[in-house]
Amino acid sequence: MTRANQPETKGKSGVNEDSRGTLLVAVDFSEDSREAVLWASREAEHLGCELMILHVIHDPASSPGFYRQVEVDWLRPMADLARAMMDAFLKKIREEHPSLSALTTADAKLVTGLPASRIVEVAKSINTPLIVIGSRGRTGLTHILLGSVAERVVQLAPMPVVVVKGHEEGHGTVH
Repeated sequence: MTRANQPETKGKSGVNEDSRGTLLVAVDFSEDSREAVLWASREAEHLGCELMILHVIHDPASSPGFYRQVEVDWLRPMADLARAMMDAFLKKIREEHPSLSALTTADAKLVTGLPASRIVEVAKSINTPLIVIGSRGRTGLTHILLGSVAERVVQLAPMPVVVVKGHEEGHGTVH
């Protein structure tokens, strides 16, 4: 029971509606990230929370040139390219889901560093009750060699982490 003997109300994530704050969703612009943003937007609306959409700028060894996808971009700073990618990513999601008000008011943030540790650092700095992250679900040798940012965030984060994996039908699955 919560204040005034009212029953406790929780969202799908298990976060108390009374512990409002800013939900953090980390993105890498993948389809799984898109599903994570949609899930986090719905959860933020249900809980009455703000939403922060975070991308960590990091040119990984696993996909060098991630931010440099066209020849004219070779001389632009990586942060400028990441901002353009974030803007395009959010514009498309907002156009496809205009009824999600949390998306309209979401704070889009870019930081540099190693993804897992920076996601947790930002989460702690905003005192988020929940981190939401997409997962590509790599397995086998690729997973062993590259690891998983989502898995590392789960290990490092002191708050709950929801991992969303997209699938063919376009509806994210929570793990």
